[in-house]
Amino acid sequence: MRIIEKNGATVRTLTGAEEEMLAAFVAGTLAGPRVLQANQWLMKVRSANHWLGCDCRREAMPILNVSLNGNTGTLFLRNNPDTAEHAAGCAFSKDERASPANTDSQAAPAAWLAPDTPLRLLGDFRPSEAAAAGGSGESTQRRTQSRLLSLLLSWIEASGLNFYATHLKKDLSAQFAELRAVAARYPLLERVPASNYLQTRLDMKHMMMLKTRLRESSAFGEHRRHGLLLDCVERIEGRKVVTARNEEGFDFQGHHLLWGGSRTSGPLLALALYSPATSGSHFYELIHIASVPVLSRAHLFPVYRDEEREPLKALVSLIDWMAGKGVKVQMRRPVIGAEVMDELVLTSDQDRVLSVSLLEEPVGPEPEVEHFKRYADFKSPETFRKFVAGFFMRER
Repeated sequence: MRIIEKNGATVRTLTGAEEEMLAAFVAGTLAGPRVLQANQWLMKVRSANHWLGCDCRREAMPILNVSLNGNTGTLFLRNNPDTAEHAAGCAFSKDERASPANTDSQAAPAAWLAPDTPLRLLGDFRPSEAAAAGGSGESTQRRTQSRLLSLLLSWIEASGLNFYATHLKKDLSAQFAELRAVAARYPLLERVPASNYLQTRLDMKHMMMLKTRLRESSAFGEHRRHGLLLDCVERIEGRKVVTARNEEGFDFQGHHLLWGGSRTSGPLLALALYSPATSGSHFYELIHIASVPVLSRAHLFPVYRDEEREPLKALVSLIDWMAGKGVKVQMRRPVIGAEVMDELVLTSDQDRVLSVSLLEEPVGPEPEVEHFKRYADFKSPETFRKFVAGFFMRER
């Protein structure tokens, strides 16, 4: 058995003691301090973004990754899909193999989360005897992971960040104030408002402040203590989230949940769960992170794909220009429950409605509305701009 880079390059071969410990971990025969030792060792492998390669076959190496059940804090080994099967009798051959169907099921569609209902974003730690089994409760894990993205989108919708009108323009502080106000209506657990354990800046100072508040809190009772960190970040790569104030970034141990299921460059509005990863630990860390691309660090309007950013900035500028001419146009992007998430709906005070897509390739079915236009169908940005301005300003 060896530790490998994701490109297949060998980092080092495991010692005999490490391989014996790993086999016992998979078999569930470790006990006492040995369980903690194995978990700490596996966490180091996972944090380094490495995989494990099994030497049970010479012609093709079976590959395993270290997976984390973020609800229970349980680490377990999983065979990578589309890699070789283990040789008969290999100690790692009985592990469940992640199939494409299982992978897809993790990307559950986001849904509106109603306020005043306990979120239960993380499950409680299981007793150590059950945790040693590892890997169970995966369906629950996926549901709770998707709730974090649903929560971020619900907050965007409820705070109006997906709505733009010149006369309602807010600076960055006001936009985050709206998010904090919405968070007050979402309890993490019964009678534990999310806003009480929410920091709207991701840096070491605010992480330590949140950790202190969580450790001193009696509100969680016997439940797992956890809080939330919300910030506009530069990018998320591998298992690291990078901010404008810290280029080294911060590690997270769980999953990165993407709006639309596709990576988009920053800036991103990111919501992270902050909690101990294992029972009894006083070390708090980032678990799962959900992100939604936004127009800019100053304007947290959601962006569906990178290619939208420049034409969307031009569209915002055009709306401001029309407002100066006395024509009030509002723009809204549905972020939950819409069939076509790249759709932008523009309306004016004269009841004119225009639906536009700024993508070159359509996403989903074309909206069944009378006036729908694709940016890619116009010869130039200026032609598109003139059409939109003419649509709302004619007969004025």
